[in-house]
Amino acid sequence: MFFETCEKYKKPDAVMVKRDGAFQPVSHKAWRDRVIHFGRGLMTLGVQAKDHVAILAESSFDWTVADLGIISSGAVDVPIYPTLTGEQAAWILNNSDSIGLIVSNRAQAEKINVVRGHLPMIRFIIVMDGDCPEGTMSMAEVEEKGRTADNEVDYNKRWTHIQSDQLLTIVYTSGTTGNPKGVMLSHDNLISNIMSCIQICPFGAEDIHLSHLPLSHVLERMGGYYLTLYAGTTIAFAESIETLSDDMRDVRPTVLFSVPRLFEKIYTRVITGARDAGLPKRMIFRWAMGVGKKAVPKLTQGQQPEGFLAKRWKLADKLVYEKIRERTGGRLKYMIAGGAKLSAEIAEMFIGMGMTIVEGYGLTETSPVLTINLPEHNKPGSVGPPVPDVELVIAGDGEILARGPNVMMGYYKNPEATQEAIRDGWIYTGDIGHMDEEGFITVTDRKKDLIITSGGKNIAPQPLENALKLSPFIEQAVIVGNDRNFIAALIVPPWETIQDWARSFGWSTEPEKLVGEEEFRDFLANEITDKMKHFAKYEQVKKFEILTRPFTLETGELTPSMKVKRKVVAEKFKKEIEGLYV
Repeated sequence: MFFETCEKYKKPDAVMVKRDGAFQPVSHKAWRDRVIHFGRGLMTLGVQAKDHVAILAESSFDWTVADLGIISSGAVDVPIYPTLTGEQAAWILNNSDSIGLIVSNRAQAEKINVVRGHLPMIRFIIVMDGDCPEGTMSMAEVEEKGRTADNEVDYNKRWTHIQSDQLLTIVYTSGTTGNPKGVMLSHDNLISNIMSCIQICPFGAEDIHLSHLPLSHVLERMGGYYLTLYAGTTIAFAESIETLSDDMRDVRPTVLFSVPRLFEKIYTRVITGARDAGLPKRMIFRWAMGVGKKAVPKLTQGQQPEGFLAKRWKLADKLVYEKIRERTGGRLKYMIAGGAKLSAEIAEMFIGMGMTIVEGYGLTETSPVLTINLPEHNKPGSVGPPVPDVELVIAGDGEILARGPNVMMGYYKNPEATQEAIRDGWIYTGDIGHMDEEGFITVTDRKKDLIITSGGKNIAPQPLENALKLSPFIEQAVIVGNDRNFIAALIVPPWETIQDWARSFGWSTEPEKLVGEEEFRDFLANEITDKMKHFAKYEQVKKFEILTRPFTLETGELTPSMKVKRKVVAEKFKKEIEGLYV
């Protein structure tokens, strides 16, 4: 697929890479040459067909060269989140039987060197950026070895003899409990998912995608990389998540794959900006949002507003929507949200402003896409119908079951877990949901995350948490209440921007002081009551505790894909939770 794409499009800007503060183009030819040289270079290091080679690196153009180089040499790659500790990475390297490792920089190499004595199978470590500690080599050195090696015939045999049912990659689930499981995906798993999604996704060679999610996560790897590669779409690699706003304005993408957290932050920024504006601007903003909401039924069907609404929408676009779109570069025409639940209210805000945003759903185990909303038939709040060649059914207990060519080969060296996940050809997703009369799926929560109160009520926490996060004063929320007589919440305000919002209310800008102030607690209580008003009485948050620090990856409450580890949160904040029920 890669070599055919390079030959088909021959674009001078297949990829955009930020160097010296500006995005520079890389052609299909240059990309292809680097992949070939790196693949052949790996062969000079003794990499055999079907060997396993790991990548421990932040997302970048070099990541794709490493990935395609490994695959084209006939080997299997094992992506590892760069945020993992040395011990966690070592566990994956040993479990996956990796014989080599490619890291992004000296810091990652040194992290592995600390545990190198526990990695008996690792024969080499390659550093992408060239700043190599002792005992490692640079990516440029390996590419030069490949360029000058006399192994072109053997290399071509390697990649042309790969079978579609052959193992392509082992992707380790981030896992909210216990050690991660290695999901085995074949070439056919990924190719089938690309072919299913390309029938739905309206982008091509004239488009540009800004890649900013971890390529070690299967959503970005399949959607923001393999799918866009196949479509001939230019892929620009964001410098970092911190520079994303600036990169958006520089690249001016037309396509964006992202997670709900990004869209939540944009939503909060828009709402907060309007609140802090003067009265006339605030009134115009509210009017424009109302117009956008009325236009949503037409816009979700791929149509334009008509009559008087069309005139109002055009005026609102000139006064408000256009300015908000400019913050994303002004050209975004198609956004895909996945990885977690996207609030219907947030989706409708973007749609109402003329920006197509669709939500999809899938698992690492399904390569990953199972469903996706259609641009011309979009139902915010749902995750859309199954993609072509995928079947979905809802089991008697509400669990979503899936079947199709994108379902994994199994878990690496874990037949028990494989047998539990795949039964009679169906994969048991562990998600609870329902299907409407048109076949659109709505996912309510993880089966294992359901809260059962002491009164016997089954409550899905995610919809409650997503509703709470619509408040610009609630950054994170975790619902608790299992085996208790009412629902409560741990609340994290947006402490990073406390200087902006607390001062405008005359509150303290020190989290430790602010959490104890009665006026602030009453204010948050009103926000919570407002966001809970559409839920059943037994689902509503009765009490809450404000935390002085956010849940983070570094402190262990979040997975690398930014999902909350509920068990860890329950253990770390046991005292606060108990206090809610005294």
